[in-house]
Amino acid sequence: MNDGSTKASSGVAFNVGASDRPLFGVKDDIRRERKPPDRNILDRDRIVDGLKQWGLVIVFLAIVVTFSVLRPTTFMTWQNAINIVNNSSSLLLFSQAATLALIIGEFDLSFVAVADLVAVLVGVLVTGFGWTSGPAIAGALVLGLVCGAAIGAVNGLFVAKAFVPSFVTTLAVGSIAAGLELAAQAGITGGMKQISVVVLPAPLQALGSMTVLGSPIKATVVLVFLFSAASWIVLRRTTPGRQAYAVGGNPMAAYLSGVPVAALRIAAFALIGLIGALAGSIALAERGYFNMASPPLLLPAYTAAFLGAAVLAKKKRFDLFGSVFSVFVLLALSNGLSLMNQPRWIASAISGLVLLIAVLLNRPQNRKV
Repeated sequence: MNDGSTKASSGVAFNVGASDRPLFGVKDDIRRERKPPDRNILDRDRIVDGLKQWGLVIVFLAIVVTFSVLRPTTFMTWQNAINIVNNSSSLLLFSQAATLALIIGEFDLSFVAVADLVAVLVGVLVTGFGWTSGPAIAGALVLGLVCGAAIGAVNGLFVAKAFVPSFVTTLAVGSIAAGLELAAQAGITGGMKQISVVVLPAPLQALGSMTVLGSPIKATVVLVFLFSAASWIVLRRTTPGRQAYAVGGNPMAAYLSGVPVAALRIAAFALIGLIGALAGSIALAERGYFNMASPPLLLPAYTAAFLGAAVLAKKKRFDLFGSVFSVFVLLALSNGLSLMNQPRWIASAISGLVLLIAVLLNRPQNRKV
């Protein structure tokens, strides 16, 4: 009787203490029975995702192949590739300025006007005030960079402290900078009517024509690439860079998390102004003279920023690497159309169409209203 009760009690204890978890050996069996993930390359979702991520690369290759077939003796040549690279400095810097503004959730329409103003300012100092020696030219360039950063900081103060929309602020500041540019042109030797034929001092021209290690690549282009790499590292690998993305994603949440939102906005706009000033100084040195060629680059700059975010970035966020690659896509397209003697309005229309498509690809997918 004791044995039966013991068995019964032990049976009850066994039932009560039974666990829903599978035994150790069963766990391994379940793991073996799991179905492997679907690796079908013809799956519709995989194809769509692949096109979204690598579509821009495919478009770039299509552009290269198309113009190589249509203009085999001019487009697909080493000299033409060098020309595209050597003429990319301004657009590369402008696209970085646009990308940085979009990263913090703002717009900046003034950096092209800042570039022109700084170019005129340096031109006035080296031609009208006799700053022709090497140290004097270096001082003029540094002064131009400080001027650009100061204008950007003014933008940041209005946006971060006065809460004026960045679109309105930068549009107004850009208009003021354009007016100051026109006023400053009178100080250049020869006056406004002869501004395009003013020859700059030899040291400044040498800076713009200097090449790297005897190669045909300009030193200024290499400088821009190094600046781009440093900016990418700061944005993707440092705390301020991650905080900038947080401000652009949700400024209130970033503020509640302890992120210095106002300080970051001011610093970002100051950096944008500095980039614009650098673009103006490099353009002045490379051309050997100044002409108003920067304003048409505003639209391609934002096109490259949106295109890089919509296609190359997995998380659909603005990224300097994507912007840089998109710049060369646009430059290759423009160069090919130019070699085919197409009117300039076609390139402008295509740039606007590409911008619209990039914005559509980068829109929120779950937005209903």
